[in-house]
Amino acid sequence: MIIHLTPFILCALMFFHPVVSHAANITQIIKADRPETSELMEHQSDLIVSVHLDQHIRKWDTGQRLPSGEHFINAEQILHIHNQLKGQAPSPALLLTTGVEPLPDPESPLNTQYTGPLADGDYVLFLKHFQDPNHFILSGGFCAVYPVVFGKLIALDDGFKEFGGKTIPELQQLLHSE
Repeated sequence: MIIHLTPFILCALMFFHPVVSHAANITQIIKADRPETSELMEHQSDLIVSVHLDQHIRKWDTGQRLPSGEHFINAEQILHIHNQLKGQAPSPALLLTTGVEPLPDPESPLNTQYTGPLADGDYVLFLKHFQDPNHFILSGGFCAVYPVVFGKLIALDDGFKEFGGKTIPELQQLLHSE
């Protein structure tokens, strides 16, 4: 009788045992360090891609808090890659970010130091490898994030203005000419 129950118990353990992905173990805080120049950001980036990010964001608490009580959360988003401008993207390629909850006031410097997950949309992202081949972090926070609207890149306040207004082919040409 015990011999017949053993396979059942093993199957039950496999189905009911919680599986923790590698990302859930990442509790390191990812803080943005803005490169001095766009050339330096390009050089430090392992991957430059045109992507779509959707609303599927997986978040978890890092267990670390600020003195004011807010806590750091890490988030993972799948990069739906349209074009690779530099580097080779693995499958899946995942963006890992750290944010603060509850969200700080808009003028708080925490917003530029910790980007948190990005909103649903199309972007060009400058990325660096992080811990394993599938996870990437932004190469300098929001200066590495360029929303694509009507086919043109938008340079955010923290971004490099020379990329603003460029199409993806124009950006690719600019990157390869430097």
